[in-house]
Parts: sequence; structure tokens; C-alpha cells
Amino acid sequence: MSSAFRSSQSAKVSVGRFFKNLPDPRPHQGKVVHPLLTIVVMALCATVAGADDYQTIVEFAQDRVDWFSKFLDLTNGIPSHDTFERVFARLDPIAFQRCLLQWLAALHDATAGKIIAIDGKAAREAMNRSKDKGPLCLVTAWASANHMLLGQVAGPEGSNELGALPQLLELLDLEGAVVTMDALGCQKEIVRQIVDGGGRYVISVKGNQECLEQVVHKTIEEELERGDLKPAQTHATEEKRHGRIETRTTTVVAAPERFEGKDDWKDIRSFVMVTRETTDKEGKTTVGIRYFVSNLSPIAKKLSAIVRSHWSIENHLHWQLDVSFAEDRNRARQKNAQANLGVLRRTTLSLLRNTPNLKGSVKSRRLKAGWSEQTLEAVVFGTPL
Repeated sequence: MSSAFRSSQSAKVSVGRFFKNLPDPRPHQGKVVHPLLTIVVMALCATVAGADDYQTIVEFAQDRVDWFSKFLDLTNGIPSHDTFERVFARLDPIAFQRCLLQWLAALHDATAGKIIAIDGKAAREAMNRSKDKGPLCLVTAWASANHMLLGQVAGPEGSNELGALPQLLELLDLEGAVVTMDALGCQKEIVRQIVDGGGRYVISVKGNQECLEQVVHKTIEEELERGDLKPAQTHATEEKRHGRIETRTTTVVAAPERFEGKDDWKDIRSFVMVTRETTDKEGKTTVGIRYFVSNLSPIAKKLSAIVRSHWSIENHLHWQLDVSFAEDRNRARQKNAQANLGVLRRTTLSLLRNTPNLKGSVKSRRLKAGWSEQTLEAVVFGTPL
């Protein structure tokens, strides 16, 4: 933990350090009343404390004006909600993200050898730019073990998450990391970019890569028919939760030395089949099968854990964003607003998840930060509770 965060007085210096290179997007700098630093830090703190839109950010700041004045310039008072709206609509999302990620890194480590889950989430109410094109898609890289934001990019107009993946991967430190993605990310260029960046991959494969999918199915079926799988090639787990029994069986085989198109899939080494059998309390059983490709060695236990960890981004990020932050109902529609508010929420969630000694649900943690300045300082500056 950075010692710069241990008091409000030192926070005044350290906050400026993280945002000093953030370009102010307002065109008439001579007429600017509120410093950019005041606006962005106030928005972050208010979001931690439960504010989900510009109006509640302002209301929280007005209620905590004495606290904010300890480390922000409030010479001209609290900015209006219109000011927040204009700034977040114009702010460069990538530059803003870099500042927030530096702040996160100073407080909490993203472990080496990390598993990076990448997935997209639609901002469904932000329909302004879309009309017939569909909602904005925010694609996030998430450290599964730490529940921390590693990067976010908004998809281009009219695109799904695939349009944002190359830019997002460019922002990440992939050296030694394992990247997990659903089938939309199963693209030759994406795989090459991960490997060239020093990373490894475990990616779902479906019908969008028909030739590769057929090779995977055929190879695994032939190995199973021969019946000579080694112990390291299979791994099973059983869980009993909420009246259900869930059995997962992971089977892995080495990719063939030759198959059509293999050279296009850089460093491909393993094919994975995960069978999920669920029996509910009435005794009804359902079975689902998913397939993956990877450049990791065919060791079932390890690959099983990596595949399972990918769901962290659904359970601990996307679900929380809708339930605890009401992201799906947020109607911010200006140019960059949804992307900037999205990275603000994801940073907030990372801070709340990693604050020592802060217990309870994400919703209750936000409430505690809103009730107690001491708790809020612990979350945003690392001050001990």
C-alpha cells in the first residue's frame, strides 16, 4: 500500500499525482470554474458512497463539502450536475482509465501470473448513439482472483465486443497472464495478439469457427473411444448448493500435430471439453457441454480451474454492476459519458472488493462508505478502518 494514501493531507498531493496527465476536455480553459481534478475525484468518491448519477453525485458532495475541502479545491463551491455531465461526455475514456488504474495499482496489487477474464456487457439504456445499431457494449478485462479492473474499452458504433478486443488487449500487460474469453473472442488475430504479448489463452470455441470446432470435437471423441486417457487428462468436481448437485468433468487432449488451419492458431496445444451435469431437488438432470482451445499444456485440473474462474466476471462484475450500481438503467447518452461512468463503476467495485476489513455485500459496503467518512477514506485512500 502506498504511504501517500495514509492521511487526508497526503491524499491532497497523491490525488493530483495520479490525474496530472489527464487532459481537460473543456474548450474554453480561461472560463473554467471548477478544476478537472475536483470533478473526477468527487465523482469517484461519491460513486463509492452510493451515488449512481450526476444529481446524486452533487447531493453527496454538498453533504460532504467539509470533507472534500480537505483535499480538493472548492474555491468556487460544488460543481453542478450539468458540469459533471458535460465533462464526462467529453473526457477521453482511455486517458481517464489510465489514471484510475494507476490509483488502483497504488492501493492493491493485481497478482503476477494472473487470470484475466475478458467479456462484454451492454449498456442497455444508453441508446442515443445506437437507434437501430443496438446499445453500447463495454468490454472489460477483470482479474479473476483479485476482483479488480484491469482495463475497459467501449465497442465502436454498431459493433459487438469483438470491435473493442484488439484495443483492450493493447492496454493490458499480458506477460505471464492467462486470458479467458467466450467464443466471440475465438479469432485467429486475437489469439496471435495474446501470444505475441507474452500471454496464454483459454477460449471457448463454437460454430463461429466451424472448422476448428469440428477438429476439436473429432479429436476428443477419438481419444475417448480409445479409452487410454492419462489421469492428468481428466478432472471431476461435485458441488451441492441450493438443493442442487452439480458435477463438472473436464477432459483435455493434446492438439494434433497437424490439422487444417493449425498454423493460423498460434501456439495452440490443448483441446478442452467441460461437461456439466446438474440434478435439482426434484431429481431432474440437465447436461451441458462446452469446448475450449488453449496454448497451455493438457492438464485437466489446471484448465478446469481456469475455465471456472472465467465466471467471476459474470458473477462478481456484471451482476454487481446491474444489481448494486443499476448500470442497466443508467441513461447517460452523451458521447463518452457511458464509457467514463462505466470505468468509474468498475474502479469503485474493485476498491470496495479489496478494502481490508470491510465486510458485507457490495451494496452494504457502499452504504457504509456513505455513512462514515472514515470508511470512505479507507476505500479510496487506503486509510486503515
